[in-house]
Amino acid sequence: MNKEYLKNFHALFYQDLLSIILQKKYPYSVRNFSKQQVIAFSDDCCSSIGIVLKGQIKIEQLHANGKRNIINTLNEYDIFGEILLFANEPTYPYEIIAVSNCEVLFITKPILLKIFKEDINILEKFLYHISNSYMNLNKYIKLITKKTIVCKLAYYLIYYAHITENNFTYEIDTKTHLAELIGVERQSLIRELNNLQKNNRLFYDRKHIYIKDFYYFKQLIE
Repeated sequence: MNKEYLKNFHALFYQDLLSIILQKKYPYSVRNFSKQQVIAFSDDCCSSIGIVLKGQIKIEQLHANGKRNIINTLNEYDIFGEILLFANEPTYPYEIIAVSNCEVLFITKPILLKIFKEDINILEKFLYHISNSYMNLNKYIKLITKKTIVCKLAYYLIYYAHITENNFTYEIDTKTHLAELIGVERQSLIRELNNLQKNNRLFYDRKHIYIKDFYYFKQLIE
């Protein structure tokens, strides 16, 4: 899905929600979190959806061996808690952490249900968002089940970074962040990048990965 379209969709969804909340004087809360503050711990009860108003947060899973995986990074108007909220046991299986100073709006399940009764269009948009969240979760499961680092990297570049035969460049924050995204150690990732560069599959520098052999990566995940 086009990232700009998804950003606009979330912004409009937020505006529609807020309009009804203010009109009907429904309760909601806005909380501020500082950088690296935990917004929700694993096993906390999920009683609200959260909408990021400012800043950036990450959804991170902690494994028994101490390794952490970033499941997703959320920015302005992105939503979290939407899948868990209506589960039989609505507890977070991961941690939600502020990447930067951020502001988050929370709406509880009872208020959401009232809003859905008021406006079927908002319910349809919410269900649309839920379906896309579910698809993204499936992508994450497929990513972490890849057996080798190069297969994980190939899957991430094609299905998350949307590298295609017409778009060969991926901009990265840091090697550490990329390693966390695909669930491997930083040094292991760098060794694999060096091997791929030596074999002329890609070129990388401090901030970019340039794909030289797109079809090599594509066949790794087919």
